[in-house]
Amino acid sequence: MDPLVSIIIPVYNSEEYVAATIKSCINQAYTNIEIILVNDGSTDNSEEVIRQFTDSRIKYFKIANSGSCEARNFGISKATGVLYQFLDHDDLIHENKIQHQVEAYKVHGNEYIYSCKVGSVSGNVSTIDPGYELYNKDFTPQQYFETVLNQFGKYITTGAWLIPVEIIKTTYGWDGRSGINDDGEYLMRLILPSKGIIFCQDSIFYFRRDVEGSLSKQFDSKEVYVKWLYSYKSYVKFFLQYFSPEKARALGRNALSVYYCASHPYYPELLKECREEINKLGYKTPVAYGGSIFKAVAAVLGVDITLQLLAVKNSIFKKRRY
Repeated sequence: MDPLVSIIIPVYNSEEYVAATIKSCINQAYTNIEIILVNDGSTDNSEEVIRQFTDSRIKYFKIANSGSCEARNFGISKATGVLYQFLDHDDLIHENKIQHQVEAYKVHGNEYIYSCKVGSVSGNVSTIDPGYELYNKDFTPQQYFETVLNQFGKYITTGAWLIPVEIIKTTYGWDGRSGINDDGEYLMRLILPSKGIIFCQDSIFYFRRDVEGSLSKQFDSKEVYVKWLYSYKSYVKFFLQYFSPEKARALGRNALSVYYCASHPYYPELLKECREEINKLGYKTPVAYGGSIFKAVAAVLGVDITLQLLAVKNSIFKKRRY
């Protein structure tokens, strides 16, 4: 019997996009699915859009506005599937996405997580994005984190994964304290106890680039940075549980360096806290996290001087990097 796949979608003020997201689920070649839509206190016409769909596989819930993490956790509490697909309310999945991942699941089973190709959609145009090729292979947990924490600007996001419920059960739910990196922090806690990641060549996930006010663009308060740092401190905590001490410290340093380099020069007190966490791991400085030019300059001048020069350059051009 084909396993039931639970597709969990938190919805907040997405009247413009949520219909397309729902359609991409309804039109899946793999039909044994339930689509759990959690309206997280939307104030627009999202509910009216959702109620236009009559597919019996849709389960619609409405909760008081609590944030996407709590909405996803609510969705998990209502799900009955063997496999979980998380989507944002503006994501799309190719019609064969789940089919091919379920086929891989039938071969490899409950101890693995299943990934796919990553693309994007802008308007009505969907493309496979360059730069994600490094993820187009199978990984052990250690290999995955060695990859994702040693590159710049490309990450596999929420909708790419298909996750067995047995792995979902290994940890607590989505953590709102992680802010903009809530998906990375949650997947970290799922990947670590698994045997690894199986890449599904013919599955494709598309994230939407053209959404005004998307969470990834909202670096506009100290709270955002506090939560961002929390997420990478969480990586360190769990790396120390699952990897050898030496490997955990090295990967933990890399994780904290992502925050340190990407958030500089904002909120010096948080940068100081981040550096102290790096020191606790036995390192004096963060590693250079950035593009090839940044790394080349940092190799000569050091990370801090290079970050200071970059901050001066950005101030001259009055450009925030986010």
